[in-house]
Amino acid sequence: MVKTSPIPSARVELSKALRFAIVGGIATLVHLGVAMATLAMGAGAFQSNALGFGVAFVAGLVGHFHFTFGLSDGFGRSAWRYGVIALAGFAVNNGLLAFLRAAKAIPEPAALAVAILVVPAGTFLAARFWGFVSHG
Repeated sequence: MVKTSPIPSARVELSKALRFAIVGGIATLVHLGVAMATLAMGAGAFQSNALGFGVAFVAGLVGHFHFTFGLSDGFGRSAWRYGVIALAGFAVNNGLLAFLRAAKAIPEPAALAVAILVVPAGTFLAARFWGFVSHG
């Protein structure tokens, strides 16, 4: 009988991090695309950001649950935990957006893009060790 370590291997963690980056990258592009499209249609930066966030949240939740972490049960629990993680990230995102807009150092579309692209890097650990833990 082969014993397995309760500590995930570096290979397993790297695989999850790569899948997280793929799903997160897609969700970030969705966020950015929806936000930029609504900004171009005349909505304000914060409204565009919120709409983009909402659409990207759904894409990220489904993608991370099934593809990144390969779970098949506990969707409701993962959804509310991921919601907490995503909302914390969104708060940081909006704080950064507010700062960049107030500083007026870069154009509004660039400020929106920076705010959207900075936050995803900080969400992997929270999602990995709390948001999408095995429920079995």
